[in-house]
Amino acid sequence: MSQIQISLPNEPKSRIESLIKALNEKLNIKNMILLEGKSNSLVIIRCTKIKVARVLEVLNEIGVGTEFGIIDILKLDVTIPELKEEESDVSDEITSRISVEEIESTLKEVMELNLNYYIFIIIAALIAGAGLILNSTAIIIGAMIISPLMGPILGVSYGMISKNYILVKKGIFGQLFGILIAIGTGIVLGSLAFLIYDSPSATHEMMNRNFPTVFDLIVSIGAGLAVAFAITGRIESSLVGIAIAVSLMPPAVNIGVALIYGNALLSFGSFILLMSNILAINLTALLIFKIKKIKILKKTYPFWKGPEEKADEISLGVRLIRKKPKKAN
Repeated sequence: MSQIQISLPNEPKSRIESLIKALNEKLNIKNMILLEGKSNSLVIIRCTKIKVARVLEVLNEIGVGTEFGIIDILKLDVTIPELKEEESDVSDEITSRISVEEIESTLKEVMELNLNYYIFIIIAALIAGAGLILNSTAIIIGAMIISPLMGPILGVSYGMISKNYILVKKGIFGQLFGILIAIGTGIVLGSLAFLIYDSPSATHEMMNRNFPTVFDLIVSIGAGLAVAFAITGRIESSLVGIAIAVSLMPPAVNIGVALIYGNALLSFGSFILLMSNILAINLTALLIFKIKKIKILKKTYPFWKGPEEKADEISLGVRLIRKKPKKAN
């Protein structure tokens, strides 16, 4: 469950009236609380997290959050007594999602290209390279889990469907530099292997990161489907499993290691595998975003700063608004 708080100025009163009318008629919200201050008011409603998207769309239509008012979305871990979830059919469950604002906020968080991103790229690349050279599956899985490459890849798909080209550019930039760092790390580790071993040869794990097969594409498509459904439904617990399934970091590092080993064909095969994985994930995620009806966010007016109220002027009156039952014909 989620709680939506809408703060807006008292004047003009028509805005509050149109807000309450929209919530009643378009969304069939039965109960809401109106806290009235001296110059601003606060409307509080509760709904399922899937219904939040529809609520925000209706609020967006009347200008709340873009022309006037501020919207806060709070997650309710527990309600006493427990609020019942609304029943929905199969088609509704497929197309249902959290709000676009929540999706964009989550994506911006997981694809933040800060120092931590590049540090984790280097750490993941070092672990993956060591696993490839030592022929250790367990070590490679560890690299998959901590690799942050999925964020920028998913950001490109979302940016394309929502026409947020700043997010697309940021995602491409993050992918490009992340992959270049991984390849460079592979070159360094491959050179180090020649210093430690007399004549190292490609291991079984390295040979597995070769030209993609049909099953490799099936894994990539499945990962794209899973991560898109997870991000639109905020199922964060599944992201670790998705990171393991995708295996983006090992083929990227393998490009550099195989190149130093003198196996240009394997290096090229790893590059094709990496590109096919990225393309399959992007296209699959794009399809799911399309099915989920991801819309372009309406831009907030630059001059709008939100309602303000001085501390010595605060006074609240509480009103519980109930929807009136319809009269029988």
